[in-house]
Amino acid sequence: MANQKQSDTVRCVIVTPEQTSLDTQARSVMLPLFDGLRGVSHGHSPFIGRLGAGEVRIVGEQGGPADADRRLFVEGGFVEVAHDQVTVITQRALPVEKVDVAAARADLAKASGEVAAGDEAIDAKLRAVQTARALVRAAEARR
Repeated sequence: MANQKQSDTVRCVIVTPEQTSLDTQARSVMLPLFDGLRGVSHGHSPFIGRLGAGEVRIVGEQGGPADADRRLFVEGGFVEVAHDQVTVITQRALPVEKVDVAAARADLAKASGEVAAGDEAIDAKLRAVQTARALVRAAEARR
């Protein structure tokens, strides 16, 4: 019976330069790709994708309530899906419940208020604003 339950899950591993932030089994994983959300569950076709800033939702995590979600904010990176395993490589993975909403809003205001001149500076500002906006959305959604 345990093998049947195990076979209906995917392994989700989230890695940052400092540590492995998460290594768990789940029913499904929702990923914030740079061009939209993508869900992955048991038997999904292999792919490699570029992540945007946003929430990774781990649904039905092993050891937790069947309907519980775990949510982590990731700041870009890459994902590989193969053989019922989702591997996320990112610069930052932060549990959404640990995000300070007021600090996230302040970061968004600061990033939006910065003046940028030149293509590289403008691109950097836009990325910073998008990341800050995604962090605010993730923090507010947990309320």
